[in-house]
Amino acid sequence: MSRSIYWKITIPLIILVLLTMGGLGLYVVNTAKSTQINNLEAQLLNEAELVANISTPGFADPSNNGNLDTIAKSIGNEIGTRVTLIGVDGTVLGDTDQNPLAMENHSTRPEVIAALSSGAGHATRYSATLKEDMLYVAVPVIDQGKTIGIARVSLPLTAVRSSVNGTAITIAIAVGVSALLVIIATAVITRMITRPVRRITKAAEAISSGKLDQQIQVYSRDEIGRLGHAFNDMTINVKNAMSILADERSRLSAILSGLSDGVVMTDAAAKIILANPAAEKLFKFKQTQIVDKPLIEVIPDHEIDNLVKKCLNTVSEQIAQIDSMSGRFLRTITVPITTGEIKGALILFQDLTEMRSLQTMRREFVGNISHELRTPLAAIKAIVDTLRDGAIDDQLVAGDFLNRLDIEVDGMTQMVNELIELSRIETGKIKLKLEPVNLNKLAEEVIARLTPQADRHQLSIITKLLSDLPLVRADRERIQQVMVNILHNAIKYTPAGGKIEISTRLDGQTVITQVSDTGIGISPDDLPHIFERFFKADKSRSSGGTGLGLAIAKHTVQIHGGSVWVRSELGKGSTFGFNLPLQATPQN
Repeated sequence: MSRSIYWKITIPLIILVLLTMGGLGLYVVNTAKSTQINNLEAQLLNEAELVANISTPGFADPSNNGNLDTIAKSIGNEIGTRVTLIGVDGTVLGDTDQNPLAMENHSTRPEVIAALSSGAGHATRYSATLKEDMLYVAVPVIDQGKTIGIARVSLPLTAVRSSVNGTAITIAIAVGVSALLVIIATAVITRMITRPVRRITKAAEAISSGKLDQQIQVYSRDEIGRLGHAFNDMTINVKNAMSILADERSRLSAILSGLSDGVVMTDAAAKIILANPAAEKLFKFKQTQIVDKPLIEVIPDHEIDNLVKKCLNTVSEQIAQIDSMSGRFLRTITVPITTGEIKGALILFQDLTEMRSLQTMRREFVGNISHELRTPLAAIKAIVDTLRDGAIDDQLVAGDFLNRLDIEVDGMTQMVNELIELSRIETGKIKLKLEPVNLNKLAEEVIARLTPQADRHQLSIITKLLSDLPLVRADRERIQQVMVNILHNAIKYTPAGGKIEISTRLDGQTVITQVSDTGIGISPDDLPHIFERFFKADKSRSSGGTGLGLAIAKHTVQIHGGSVWVRSELGKGSTFGFNLPLQATPQN
């Protein structure tokens, strides 16, 4: 409470009032005391002169000196003061209260000395005889121009002090009452002055806590009143400014949230100020956990950190393409934020991983299809050249070459058809002819179709088909082609004497079909790429197909709402499988 402006004003004023009134009281008391003593001295001086006149005959006739004690007692009793008659040599000749013979010589008394030298003397001191402070006034007794004695009168100061004390009490009461009234008035006036300030302070504290709709009542037109009006205007302006700022912040937040590119803002020390959801997703952090943290701590990539530091140091835009440690390929644009001096940096992260992957896939596709077409085209070119060189005249050779030419053209036609089919499936342009399909029956048809090929390779095909297998809704011809591609792949990569097993089973709401073989298996390096177009695990047998069958199988199953997988161990065989939901939902 002592820290409030009310007490900062009131306490000094109270202290000032108390000091002023106290000083005034002391001055008045001292003045009254001095006045009373001066008045008393004047009274005693008159009485001393009266005593001197009365006692002059006694001093003038040495034979009557014995009567001076009587005179002193008589006059002292009449005027109510102590009267002492002293000879010029200091001998006490008469005294109202004491026997003069028992009293010591008074020649050294200050008032006696002053009376002899200047005509009057006074002094205040403690009386050893009466045991109290006394006021003494002495005047010379003069006869015919000659000093013949000293007349001294005295009074105890008890009465003076009693009077002064009474006056002091009266003054103290008056001063105390006046001080109290002044203190009360000071407190009331100070409270009246500081009340608007307290209102403004309370309203300012409310504003600081977020309550911007604060207005105070103004009751005066003085400086405090003008301050109140200014405060009310300020709160309106602050509220409007905060509203505009909130709108701008909302728009900025909406823009940042809507951006697919990651945005991170740092201060001049490369500490993160804010980040948008795309950046959170890209670098897997939460904005609430990374504010005020160094960029290198949140995104532990030295290339990005160096790029930002270079931007801050050179105050210029920096652009770089970075393979980040998160495995993403990022185009990073860093722009300095300046308002006369560098304030920070705005970092834009464009994720080009998919684009680069597509570019890589395009290059690989062009390379693969070029490779796949090169061999049959070279064979066709060789056949044509041979026929042109004269082989066409030999009916037997020409017929054989034409058959080979037909085979190569059929192979290229099949590859083109498969590419067209795969493109239609991937782009969603294919339409499925859904109907109830019995996968057991479909598997048996595929086995019957490929058994001659399996026999040529000396392979045995075993079936483990679940009885009462529920029907699935599927495009019969396309799922059959999936089975053909998988089974054909197993026959092609299983050595003579091996076994191939086809099985079906029910797992919840899906039907699972699996083809297992005892073939050469797939290496762990090749396994993740086995369903990619043109990929062939056995490079030594690359001419044995287009490399598109498993890719077509994967996408065909996926558009039916299912999934495909492979498990393999090099040298021990492979298991390809796919599942289809009982209620197929085609995927676009």
